[in-house]
Amino acid sequence: MRAATVPFLPLLVVVVAAATVRGASPVGPVEYSPPSDTLETDGGAIRMSPIRARVLIRGDTLWERALRIHYDAIVVDGHVDVPSLMVDDAYDFRVRHPSHAAHVDLPRMYEGGLDAAFFSVYIAHHYGEGHRAVARALLQIEAVKRQVEAVPDSAELALTADDVRRIATSGRKAVLLGLEGGNALAASVDTLKALYEAGIRYVTLTHVNNNSWAESSQSPPRWGGLTDHGRALVKHMNRLGVAVDLSHVSDATFYDALDASNAPVLLSHSSARALVDNVRNVDDDMLRALADNGGLVMINFFDAVVNPHLTEDVMAEAYERLGGRRTSLNDMWSVIYDLIRERELPGATLSDVVDHIEHAVDVAGVDHVGLGSDFDGIFDVPAGLQDVTRLPWITYELLRRGYSEEDINKILGGNVLRVMDEVERVASGETSSRSSDQ
Repeated sequence: MRAATVPFLPLLVVVVAAATVRGASPVGPVEYSPPSDTLETDGGAIRMSPIRARVLIRGDTLWERALRIHYDAIVVDGHVDVPSLMVDDAYDFRVRHPSHAAHVDLPRMYEGGLDAAFFSVYIAHHYGEGHRAVARALLQIEAVKRQVEAVPDSAELALTADDVRRIATSGRKAVLLGLEGGNALAASVDTLKALYEAGIRYVTLTHVNNNSWAESSQSPPRWGGLTDHGRALVKHMNRLGVAVDLSHVSDATFYDALDASNAPVLLSHSSARALVDNVRNVDDDMLRALADNGGLVMINFFDAVVNPHLTEDVMAEAYERLGGRRTSLNDMWSVIYDLIRERELPGATLSDVVDHIEHAVDVAGVDHVGLGSDFDGIFDVPAGLQDVTRLPWITYELLRRGYSEEDINKILGGNVLRVMDEVERVASGETSSRSSDQ
């Protein structure tokens, strides 16, 4: 069980209401008009401690603008692995935990300005594709709903993009559900429908293992991508309004899913292969294809997929030790960290994560990039990103690098809301930017 501290009370959350810095305007709730009415904003108050805010602004006055932008934006994380903790470790999401115990909880979502997150209902491959996998998914979904429904003044389960907007604007936090591991569908359209009705709004087609209808990036090739049944399942996801998540899948599965889907797809927690040659990342051709699809890559924070010290020669040795790229790569993380220790390589930093954001923007365009931390599903986070409270530093770094407020809002959450809107439109049968030959 992870340690818990002070129970969350919305009225006791510190709001920077009068933290005035010499030569600077107040840090806190302000009258603030965004430059464009197209921005996804919620008018949120700055929840960082007044002392920390004052120190940051004294160091660089750009922080004043960064804080206003960050807490006013609707910030969405595409992948947080809290549900497994709830089931396996009796984790209470509603109270604050230290960052060394877990990365995300409700009080720290407020402090970090995270307005919405997809909670990953992760199903390990050893559960198979039958009733055990489905039962495991439903157990996690029930655990999330039970905790969220106990704090209606602070959080609510969201099923649509407009739900996210409504909940965020009300000053509360939106919890969405994504299924990680298509094996939990039991290759069944009926199971897919049941999980949709239970609240699932994206399905990661595979995890580290191939299943009976899709190939994973970390398993030997078996089907050459999607099977015919896999293509049919993708089309059923389109019809229901379930986003197709292509993190973890093989390159062949990625392209097959793009071909099969009439709605934009997403990668809920992947980074750039051009910067770190890891099969869990996506290459530039994939990023361009994703942009053509209208989809979205949400950048993963895991050190082993963003660390620039994992150079081409380091990764080549990792694959050699594993027996090549087309073998089972389930031990990939152990091998990579053996090499890190042997070569005494430094860890990644928050700036490295922003490098991956920037690369994806350069290749795919700013409309196709978001945040997918993989918090609570990863064991090694970059320096400066120890938990969800550090998200404002990403906004500051983007602003420091010259990104406009409009583009920062897109990356923080606007892009994922756009993709959700489009997925919902395709499901409803409305005209979309994709063909509707379903």
